[in-house]
Amino acid sequence: MSTWILEVGNSRAKWAKFSAKASPTDDPLSVQACDIQEKLPDMAQTWLKDIAPEDQVLVTGSGDLAPWVEAFHPTKVLRPGDALPLSTEVNEPGKLGLDRIANAWAVASGTVPGADPTQAWLVVDAGTCVTVDMVCGGRHMGGSISPGIQMRLLVMHEHTYALPWIQIPVSDMRSMPIVGANTEEAMVSGAFHSLEAELTGTWMRLKEEFPNLGIILTGGDAQHLQLRAVSPRFADANLTLKGHHALHKHLNETQ
Repeated sequence: MSTWILEVGNSRAKWAKFSAKASPTDDPLSVQACDIQEKLPDMAQTWLKDIAPEDQVLVTGSGDLAPWVEAFHPTKVLRPGDALPLSTEVNEPGKLGLDRIANAWAVASGTVPGADPTQAWLVVDAGTCVTVDMVCGGRHMGGSISPGIQMRLLVMHEHTYALPWIQIPVSDMRSMPIVGANTEEAMVSGAFHSLEAELTGTWMRLKEEFPNLGIILTGGDAQHLQLRAVSPRFADANLTLKGHHALHKHLNETQ
């Protein structure tokens, strides 16, 4: 028997397989993704063939779940606003994004090898937006949301008369100078290098109150962020999926 996690976002869907015997730190056995250009993309139709009769399927995410629930017949569905076991300090827990809940639960559940869940962590998810969530002793304290790298570049282009639309891979931005010698370099510095400085600065400021504070990075752009001054620092590309899997397992055991 396997457990499948289907995470539906606003523009992409991920399909991950976990072993029934997976420990909290185990990565998915496989991960597939597709862009959502219609309610149920053709690739998603092929995913249905992966499901064995005895398998369990969790459908979750922030996008339109209705067509996915209808097609996949999940054993469990997690929707925004559902009551979940994460202990949090935010004023309106029902409005906390499921991806942020999964990331915080993943850290609190000890899914990152070497990252002590009893310590304080900043969980950075660098994607379309950059979310930063503080998890201390397994409790979610709150966080921040800011534009991601590509969004910063797009906003500069769309809300000015002369700034260009820069279309270069984020992987190439790391080697561009911090002090730009032209418009393109200056915009990349403002979008990419300033994000690194922003995250490092947040860590340094909070470290005064939480001396053992570390950072855990996830999300599509996380692999390109160096944050050399930050320690301890971990990266886990599958953190959100592992968090959803840990939530699914916890709910199965307690309900």
